[in-house]
Parts: sequence; C-alpha cells; structure tokens
Amino acid sequence: MNSKERALISFAHKEPDRVPIFELTIDNPTAEYVLGRPAICGFGGLARGVTQNNAIRDGKFYQYHKTRLNDQLELWKKLGIDVFPGLFPISKQPLIPDQIAENLWKFSSTDSGFWGIYEYSPESDVYDQVNSSLKVGGLAALEELTIYLENQKFDPDSLDFSLVDDVIDRYGNELMLLGEADVEIGSTFDWAETFLMAMADTPDLIHRYLDARLKTTLKITEMLLIRGVHGIHGGYDWAANKGPIFSPRHFRQFVFPRLKQITDLCHRFGVPFIKHTDGNVNLLLEDMINAGVDGFQAIEPRAGMNIAQIKKEYGDRLTLIGNVDCSTVLVNGPEEAVRDETLKIIKTAAPGGGFLLSSSNSIHPGVKPAYYLAMLNEARQAGQYPIKKKDEGK
Repeated sequence: MNSKERALISFAHKEPDRVPIFELTIDNPTAEYVLGRPAICGFGGLARGVTQNNAIRDGKFYQYHKTRLNDQLELWKKLGIDVFPGLFPISKQPLIPDQIAENLWKFSSTDSGFWGIYEYSPESDVYDQVNSSLKVGGLAALEELTIYLENQKFDPDSLDFSLVDDVIDRYGNELMLLGEADVEIGSTFDWAETFLMAMADTPDLIHRYLDARLKTTLKITEMLLIRGVHGIHGGYDWAANKGPIFSPRHFRQFVFPRLKQITDLCHRFGVPFIKHTDGNVNLLLEDMINAGVDGFQAIEPRAGMNIAQIKKEYGDRLTLIGNVDCSTVLVNGPEEAVRDETLKIIKTAAPGGGFLLSSSNSIHPGVKPAYYLAMLNEARQAGQYPIKKKDEGK
C-alpha cells in the first residue's frame, strides 16, 4: 500500500495497513537536519519572506518556488510523510517589494493603490504584515477595496500552474496531494480591528468583501481540482487558546455558508476538504461538519482540544489529524516522552480509521529534530493495523 492509498483509505474511515502521517509544514531547522544541506522549507520568515522577496527583486520568483517545492517534496519523501499539503499556482507577475529598511518591505499595487508593509524579525524568524492601507484607512479603505474586488475580472492566464502540474505528474500516483483554499477572514491580519468592527457595524460590507474574495477562490480551487489534486486544505486560523476569535454566531453568519461552497466543490470532484486551525474550536466542531469539512488538523492539547473526546463524539463524521504536542513534548522531550505520547494518541484515535498522525500544529523552529524523528519512528512501529483501543485488554 502506498502513501496515497493509505491516506485515502483513512479519509474513508477505514483501516489501511498503518496509520498515515501528515504534517502541515516543517521549518528549516528540522528540514536541513534531515536533508543534510541548506533548504527552503516551512513557514519561517527567512524562507517564506526574506528569501522570496530577494528572489522577486532578482527576477527569480519562479525559481524560488520551484526550489522550495522540490526541497519540501524531497523532505516529505525522506521522512515518509503520506500527504503533501502545499500545491497552489503562482503569479506570473508578482508585486515587486520596495525594501524600505533592513527588515522591512512595502508592497504596493499600481492598479488598486493598496499597500502593505511586512517586517521580518531575525530573533523569532517571524515575517508578517505590520501595517497597510486597510489598517490606516479603516472602513472607508475596506469599502474601497471591496468595490475594487467586485469589479475585478478573474484572469486565469495571470496564474502559473506549471509547478502544480509537474508535482501531480511526478507524485500523483504516490502521495496524497492537497491544494489550498479557504474563506479569507481578515480578523487574523494587521487590520483585524477594522474587520471585526465591520462585522458588527456594517455586516453587509463584510458579506460583500467575503463574496468578492470567494469568487476568485472558487475559480482557482476548481482549476486545482480539474488538474487532479486529491483534496483541498484550508489554513486560516479561527481561534485562540480559550475559544474562537469571534462568536460562533458570526461564524455561522459569515464563514460557514461560504466554506460550504468550497467543500461542495470538493465533494463534486469526490475529494475531501481538510481544515487547519489553531486554538480551541470545540464550539465550532458541529458547524464545521455541517459545512462539509471532512478532516480537522492541529487539535491543540494546550488549547483544550481533547482528541479522545473529539474521536468519541465526531470520529464517525470527521477525520482527525493530530496531535503530538509541538509546544511541549516535541520541544522539551525527552524521546521516551515523545514515544509515550505518540503511542497514546495512536491507541486513542487510530482504531477504526479516520485518523492521520501529525504534530498538534506544525514542526516549527523550536521543535528538536531528534524528537520529531522519534515521533515518526514510534508511529511506524505502533501504527500497524489492527490497533487495539487504549482501554482494551493488554
């Protein structure tokens, strides 16, 4: 049984030969340790931000993405991870950043007039937007952007799918390959205050903004599905440790009806939709399922997400992907603790299928490579089906 078959059987809530392994991203400290060479992997700011900005400036944007994709695929193959979640088209004409300080870049759109400033922190390896025309301009700027998006015509020729096609040609019969799509909620950006105020004060504007974003998302998603990806992954975070970033009522009003349009599209092509989110989303799980979400990745223990309880209540309707704690045991170890937690999670969530093992978020720079490798080794040893439930006889 190969990786693709193993993963798809698990999403069908059946038991494959062993528990499949999933990882959202693996940052460079672990990637370079495993590959034994420099790499461009993961969500770290140096790889995702600085290196990419330099590549755009030097006219090597395509080469950057090709190298990054090949590095990640080599890493996935070497580690034996069954699902690759990183396929998306790239722009044929990316915005060229203006470096305004040592670790500060400004992106400006010539046709819309909107801009954003991104900052890189070498100490934390974080790269994020820290200021923008939306943050400065508030609701008036959001209205202006919404009108611009509503009038914008989708141009498929502006996107380059050649790297996606190449990966599908090379690995489409071997790995489970996921495209990317989600409902873009501005509450996670630097202009979050504007978005959250508009939800309460001008809800019609938020509906218009989200619909304008969604129309492009659906077109790109369909193009990925036509090309033959095996599923779609959505990565916008919905929650902090104590609960959702806004009320479940607002999720039902603004997010879930649009998410269902994405999941319905996936299901018309016969593939699953997998939702990643940090934080405590216990209040949203039933709504996630009703919106057509097939798989849930992260399931953070420190945010009060109990994989045993979720398996018991929702495991027949929701494939669970998690949740070895990347904030504690994969950082602090020791290896025995990593193996114990991995074994416990497998025995809790794997019986009956509908489960893929991963970290509780991603393999960030604080994870020690040796501990992650210990997790993978334990998964291969303990994850062979059939697997007895944790409370079954010894």
